[in-house]
Amino acid sequence: MGHDENYYLAVQYQLLADYYKYSDPQQYIYFYSMHINHLQKWIATIKPVPKRDDPSNNSAQLRILHASPGTMAVDVHINNNPILKDLRYTNSSRYLDILPTSNQIEVIQNGQKLITGTLQAISNMSYTIAIAGIKDDLQLIPIKDDSTIPKSESKLRFWHLSPDAPSVDIAVKKGDVVFSDIPYSGISDYLGLTPMTVDLEIRVAGTKDIVLPLNRVSLKPDVAYTMVAVGLVKNSPPLEAIFLAP
Repeated sequence: MGHDENYYLAVQYQLLADYYKYSDPQQYIYFYSMHINHLQKWIATIKPVPKRDDPSNNSAQLRILHASPGTMAVDVHINNNPILKDLRYTNSSRYLDILPTSNQIEVIQNGQKLITGTLQAISNMSYTIAIAGIKDDLQLIPIKDDSTIPKSESKLRFWHLSPDAPSVDIAVKKGDVVFSDIPYSGISDYLGLTPMTVDLEIRVAGTKDIVLPLNRVSLKPDVAYTMVAVGLVKNSPPLEAIFLAP
């Protein structure tokens, strides 16, 4: 019996089963069993369609951070698609799903393209790209993010995005250095920490000179933090620290 014939018989037996459904239960059961029988035969003849990978399961994730002091709000296009509008200084986007391939990133302001870059993304990886530097010398600086963390612990890293600041150390207030000699655009490794509230300070690398005090930094359990220095030491907007989590 052919592929199509089983299909048509399954349809006919379904119609007959529906006809007898309320008037003759015995006939209904017979025709419905025949319907199922031919339906199964028809399904058995269908060649399975190869499964395609679900892009949502294999996508990468990208977050955009506006860290360019003096640059007004911008729009961001990814692979020629407008993704973000009016992203303002010190603000970051949520994570966006992107293709695990070479992605073109364009930063646009009032219809003018300010900078273009590419990110070679890998499946199931998370990234942050900072729009950094001053407007006349913009950079797109990518980093990899890692939100994995032991249960009930926290972790912290430092990202230096202040274009006129020297290399810096991050230290406990009046205490030991936690991250040492981080240059502009550099990022430290993650440091695993017990959740706490702590006073920190940003110092000129290798000295006790405090560039920025960071009082009452709260590190909560099960969160991976990226502390980012943005702004300018010698001009406005002033140096400040913002926190990305994760």
